[in-house]
Amino acid sequence: MYAVIDRWIYKRLQEDKATISFSYVPILLYGLLWGALQITSSPLPPFTKEAAVEFATSGEGTDIDYFPKKIGTWSGVIDGFQVERETTAKEIGREKYIVSFTETWRKGKVSGSCVQSYKVERQSSTLFEIKGETPPYYYYNP
Repeated sequence: MYAVIDRWIYKRLQEDKATISFSYVPILLYGLLWGALQITSSPLPPFTKEAAVEFATSGEGTDIDYFPKKIGTWSGVIDGFQVERETTAKEIGREKYIVSFTETWRKGKVSGSCVQSYKVERQSSTLFEIKGETPPYYYYNP
């Protein structure tokens, strides 16, 4: 194919005919192919709060493994501490969310809380904020 195109350009140059329009053909073909694929492909489904939470909790081996995998609250007792873990999502822009994992604990006069928040977009999760203290029962049950 290369030899055929090279020979064609060589003959055009010998006959003093223009070959500049030939260089536009690949660009035009690329544009037409891109447009055809855009028209025929189906649009992506909307990225919802639930999808953002699912994406944020999809990893393993982190502190958020113990939080609900869906928007909601879990309550229980760990080493005598009354613990509540809550997963929330707040929309901050078009298909952009802040997914927060809040943990509160209480045992007698000892209480506290911590929050980990992530900015989540489609296929992207970035740490947004960490505040609070480490729960005392993490030292015993990491």
